[in-house]
Amino acid sequence: MPPSAWDGLKADYRERGLTAPCCGVAVVPVRSPTGWQFFRHTPNALCTARESLAHIVCKSILARTADRLGLAVTTEARADDGRWVADVLVRHPGWTVALEAQISRIPMAAIEARQVRYREHGIRGAWLVGYDVANVAARRDLPLFRLEVGPAARPDPAVVGAGGRVALERFTALLLTGRVRFAGPPAAASAPSVASVPSVCWKCRRDIDLVVALVNLPAHAVFAPRGIVSARDLGKLPEALAAYRRAMPRLHTVCGALPPLRRPPPSRVAVGLRAHCPWCDAPISLHALPDATRTPRHWHRCWTLDGQAWAPSEPRAARWTWSDPGSDPGAGNAGRSDRR
Repeated sequence: MPPSAWDGLKADYRERGLTAPCCGVAVVPVRSPTGWQFFRHTPNALCTARESLAHIVCKSILARTADRLGLAVTTEARADDGRWVADVLVRHPGWTVALEAQISRIPMAAIEARQVRYREHGIRGAWLVGYDVANVAARRDLPLFRLEVGPAARPDPAVVGAGGRVALERFTALLLTGRVRFAGPPAAASAPSVASVPSVCWKCRRDIDLVVALVNLPAHAVFAPRGIVSARDLGKLPEALAAYRRAMPRLHTVCGALPPLRRPPPSRVAVGLRAHCPWCDAPISLHALPDATRTPRHWHRCWTLDGQAWAPSEPRAARWTWSDPGSDPGAGNAGRSDRR
């Protein structure tokens, strides 16, 4: 709101009956010594959802930056069904994004749940988190960035990450103009796949690509730590085994040297699944395979269950990164953010 309009609001706010959406208590429009315009609860108001000055400053920066880009901006926007409340909701003709300045610590599960609700309403969500989130890898479906906020007297919020350290105002402009990117492994390397090592059939002496593991599966604490299950233990994960069986015809079409995995006779069930030579059908035990074959650097080739080949390597850490050419982006570039 322009300063002149804000001054007009300060003159007649009592007649307007303005209240805070968090608690319904009356509010007063004020301006800080540094020029921030915001609403404050009336004195002695009882509200358990009071916002810190840092949170108010961050929201103001997010909203002002989006407004300068010519985008429609609403603070404290609420869904019609009440399922979400966004700190700053930004609308472009091609997309809508909720910007969240999360200064106080909340469980990661709460952030994920709110992100799901945004997605169900066709809204993207981006989170500026003012604390370290331990053991959380960067995800394309959950843009989460580390926000540093200074002391109350001079917050000076900034975002830090793989793209460097940049003031929140500048970062918001980069985000909304498509200059923030997700960098991670190729899509095929993240899909459920079989991993193989080169071998030779003990009976017919022909070369084979021995399946040693299924990778990129839902993690299982016992049988699939890090989402990798050894081929011999595949029978212990019924859903993964069923997915592999459905994929077998396609896998053996794209790579005829892959031995199929089958259950052994009842007397040998304890040793797990075993492979069968694709040329002579000789059984090949997987029981003595070293544990090292479950690590990417020992794999020779991988195929997704849809039959796409990809080259194994040590996993590259996913991250969000950004580039700043140094010039302020204009409103005409705002549509580029659909590439985020």
